[in-house]
Amino acid sequence: MEVRRLGFWQWSVFGVLWLAYGSTYLLRKPLGVIKADLENGLNVSAANLGWVDTALLLPYAGVSLTLGSLGDRLGPRITMAGCLIFAAAATVPMTVCQSFPPLLVLLAFSGASQALCWPACCALLAQWFSDASRNSVFGMFGTCCFVFGMAGTGLAVYLQAAYGWRAVFLPPAVVVTILSVFVFAVGRSPSERGLVVPGRAANQQVPQTKNTDNKMSMMAVWKIALVPEVSMAMFCVKFVRYALMFWLPLYLLRSLNYSQVNAGLASTAFEIGGILGSACVGIVVDRWMGGRAILTSALSVAGSALALLAFVVTASWGPIFHVIFLALAGALNCGPDILLCGSVSADIGEREGGAASAVTGVVNGMGSLGTVLEGPLVSLVAAWFGWSSMIPLMILLSCIGALATFRANVIHSRIEGRVKLTSVDTLP
Repeated sequence: MEVRRLGFWQWSVFGVLWLAYGSTYLLRKPLGVIKADLENGLNVSAANLGWVDTALLLPYAGVSLTLGSLGDRLGPRITMAGCLIFAAAATVPMTVCQSFPPLLVLLAFSGASQALCWPACCALLAQWFSDASRNSVFGMFGTCCFVFGMAGTGLAVYLQAAYGWRAVFLPPAVVVTILSVFVFAVGRSPSERGLVVPGRAANQQVPQTKNTDNKMSMMAVWKIALVPEVSMAMFCVKFVRYALMFWLPLYLLRSLNYSQVNAGLASTAFEIGGILGSACVGIVVDRWMGGRAILTSALSVAGSALALLAFVVTASWGPIFHVIFLALAGALNCGPDILLCGSVSADIGEREGGAASAVTGVVNGMGSLGTVLEGPLVSLVAAWFGWSSMIPLMILLSCIGALATFRANVIHSRIEGRVKLTSVDTLP
């Protein structure tokens, strides 16, 4: 009976968080659909449209980097539910904005509110599942980003066509508000439910107090072992992921002479690969790599660089090879994305005594900085060296990310070795 009760609550929490975090993409994706409407409806110049993404993503990155420990102090349930409410509250007034500056302010507030949702999800999920299954769980959880990303675009396109561009904001805000209530009702920890999760380290089964009483600054988190290396890897991985998602159609159009329709269709291969990679990478780690998530991530990021290199080398072979290698690059890039800012970050934070949200916030924030900077840097490189230079830039960044992750694996192996040695020395 106890096992059934544990299983029920494990997957209830997983399902609610999967829907709740995925719903944040319903708030973000309309921005890519309505930019032309903003240009006409609010008299925004083409040059100023770039501020739309920046207004959302820059506060997101800033709050992730500086306030991640807030989730450890408030608890993941309250943090997640509250952030969803604030994000929805910032989205609703966008339906009546009559000028551009108020819209930017609301986007900034929405982005800042969404920043702590991912760390809170990671901290809560880590409490509910065993160490042996954690990577598989986080891998499956990461699929919500891609599923809701596509759903958000589809919903925005429908609402825009049927009711006008202002209508794209209200329905997602309503969905997010409803799901925040479910998070508050369901998202309690195992100890609050009177349950114990088998297969979790002993120091994770007891209440954590080391860092929850005091706010950990970004610099304090940065000094934790593995955090700089994992953060650098996340910066590179996120940079490559978002650059290919946003710029790949234009690259195919300008560099490989695709038609506009075919460029859009071919570019989806990267996202489809991303869904498969996210779903499978955790299973690979837990079943065949002995739980070595950092080593698997390093090999995967290196593999994504090789897949992009193969894409360049086989550019003259035709669209079939383009799609194959783009899908492979997507799978090998997006899988580590979920692990590094999910199970790996949560594990690092828990070892520091209840700092899972703080560490995940810093790592995710560094990744978010990559999403903020990819647009200006890609456009600058393309202007200087031509569109053919875009994929080599992605290969270079993937190599840097792989090196950072390999270094993290070396440090992690040393720490594990010292822990095992200490355990042997303390045996009677």
